[in-house]
Amino acid sequence: MTPHRTAHSRELRLTPNDLDFCYLPRVASSVSSYGCELVCTVDASRFFVSGGRHIVFAVDCEGGQGSYNPHCGPIFRYGKNLWATARGVIVFGDGVVMAEGWNGTAMPALATITNTSGAVFDPGQQPIFTLRIAAGYRRGALANRIGVEIRAGGSAEGALLFAGGIEGPEWGGDWKGGSRAAMGGIALGFVPPAATGCMEELLPRSAPHAVLVMSRFRFRMRLLDRIPLGP
Repeated sequence: MTPHRTAHSRELRLTPNDLDFCYLPRVASSVSSYGCELVCTVDASRFFVSGGRHIVFAVDCEGGQGSYNPHCGPIFRYGKNLWATARGVIVFGDGVVMAEGWNGTAMPALATITNTSGAVFDPGQQPIFTLRIAAGYRRGALANRIGVEIRAGGSAEGALLFAGGIEGPEWGGDWKGGSRAAMGGIALGFVPPAATGCMEELLPRSAPHAVLVMSRFRFRMRLLDRIPLGP
């Protein structure tokens, strides 16, 4: 079993076509009742103010962009193609957090996650935060569920700013013995390969100076007993 993988930091820039992303190494487990957990500290101080639209955190990434999906061609960053299917959350500059289920079509599942923490999450005022996603699998106790916590600053023990979860068949995942996670950012000027002859044009668009610094990654599979995770 590979319980977790860590890395130091990655700087993502939206200079190429208003989109950047990176993968974390795949983690694996032989325990089908486990869920997956992604923890990451985000410095968005140069992202939303520079035109970034939302930040992406995805787990269970599978497949890639190509002939049989809406983009019709690959979207490469750091030598890796953008996933076709995954589930996770996206964070907007006004503090809205949504669940997204990428399904290889132009109509992914989207739903707003309610903040039950009692606090206010505002990335404009709190641009450095630590996010934790937990996702169950259909063989485990937390089947069809995704939970997210956001805490102030660079620690998973910081003040709780956001806590919430979502449940339903579209948010579940089949147990496959492992998972691959990714993080990224996008702005409104992104031009899909379908608009440029199925080959992405890596040109500066609306947010060439938008930057995300991702650090203190932890991605692992473990026993999850509740979603949202709470204080």
